[in-house]
Amino acid sequence: MAVGAATARTCATRLHDEDRSAVDCEMLSLPSGWLAELNDQPALLTDPDGRAALLVELAISAHRRSDVDADQLADMLEFTESARLWALIEHEEVA
Repeated sequence: MAVGAATARTCATRLHDEDRSAVDCEMLSLPSGWLAELNDQPALLTDPDGRAALLVELAISAHRRSDVDADQLADMLEFTESARLWALIEHEEVA
């Protein structure tokens, strides 16, 4: 999974690129702590559902503190579900 802090770092260099991904640039506006948790692939692979629950709680908490707006919260929840599904697929491929 190539989302999160690594994606946020590369977005700055791609801002003038016609092929830039909207997802990449959205990542720039999300809390770095949450992105670090999202990028913890070993934790996602160990417990996809539990990790997703943690990410959802962190996202909702950030919204309650007004660290993110409603659109950012929606993005965070979508990224969380994508990460969960990715981890579940990885489990299936290993098994």
